[in-house]
Amino acid sequence: MYRKQLEKTFCRKIERELKQFKSRMLKLEKEEIFQAAYRIDSMICIYEALMEMSGRIAEETLEAVTAFPSLLAFLYGRWMKYEDSYMEDVEYCLNKELSRLRGRYKKRRKERTA
Repeated sequence: MYRKQLEKTFCRKIERELKQFKSRMLKLEKEEIFQAAYRIDSMICIYEALMEMSGRIAEETLEAVTAFPSLLAFLYGRWMKYEDSYMEDVEYCLNKELSRLRGRYKKRRKERTA
């Protein structure tokens, strides 16, 4: 019973934090919101991941994070310190697809001249 109540409290806490974050973002100018797009997306992803994980988080951890102020902002800050391979993945994909396009282009050009 205590565990379920703790999960509920945790979920409400992070939901409230996300609503407050969204409210602050919506008060910004359009250009500022656009500049904060990655932060906005990351905060939402962190929130969604925590909601999904809430049933698996240890009871003691739930107690700790429920009492932790501005948990989403804290976790976002920590996330920003992690090494990210996103751009490497994008470049890998782009290089692969550009190479394929070049191959198709060369093939068509060869067919036209033949």
